[in-house]
Amino acid sequence: MNIKHFVFSYTNILKREIDRKRYFSFCKKIFNLFYKLATNLLKKKIGLIVNLDKKNSKYFKSSLSEIFQNLNCDKGHSMRIEDNKILKTHNYTPFYEKYLKIFRDKKIKILELGSHEGKGIASLYYFFPYAYLIGANINPFQMKYYSSRIEEIFIDVSSKKILQNFCNYMDTNFDLIIDDASHNLRDILITLPIVFKKLKSGGYYVIEDINQFEVFKNLNPSNEKLTPLKILKLIQRNEKFNSPFLSEKDTVYLKENIENFIFEKGEMQVNGYNISDIVFLKKK
Repeated sequence: MNIKHFVFSYTNILKREIDRKRYFSFCKKIFNLFYKLATNLLKKKIGLIVNLDKKNSKYFKSSLSEIFQNLNCDKGHSMRIEDNKILKTHNYTPFYEKYLKIFRDKKIKILELGSHEGKGIASLYYFFPYAYLIGANINPFQMKYYSSRIEEIFIDVSSKKILQNFCNYMDTNFDLIIDDASHNLRDILITLPIVFKKLKSGGYYVIEDINQFEVFKNLNPSNEKLTPLKILKLIQRNEKFNSPFLSEKDTVYLKENIENFIFEKGEMQVNGYNISDIVFLKKK
């Protein structure tokens, strides 16, 4: 994380704690973030965080499926878990390859919300060899990969204030934005109209795992009937609806700026329910 991003992350994390009146946590984080920064730099120096620029470049010529597989990313068709067992995962690969292959050899800018350990960002690093990538996490210094083309920064998708601060702070727009963050119903809906404004014309805003509420009830604590997937289909059909998380102004903005709605479904099953809905929204 560069100094500028650290200052943004540090100040916004502390502001969040004050806004939520978590004063003890505020005091802890004053020092804890510097500790995390120092630990992160040490891990990079001794190789516990992987420098992708120094790794074997064979993946640059690989298919996205092979890249996901080799990096053990759940966006692919399977991943290794404990005891070397194989878990069947989302398999979003065909959709990413189909809709985003036009960007593969271009100098594009990518933002992933919810990069976690960075397996997705690392995969995109190889699939888009000329891309500049930002991984945004609620927990900074979480990614296990770094590169001269990758940056990490703080974001909290549950906070409209921080989302807006983030968008005001970023001095660039993106060709591809992926929401793989909390998957909470409210968070998906408040994030979309704010961050969509940072998408370039002709770019794609992707929402992964957009309809997991039938299985994971905690992601929809207020038991909303209108899920993000349903709302996007209503917007596509130009039908009216009421949502506590999308204002009329937000809805009008999305209607006027989304050129194409693409709804796809991957393969991961939990309790007999497919949790792998994914949406690609192309901007006018």
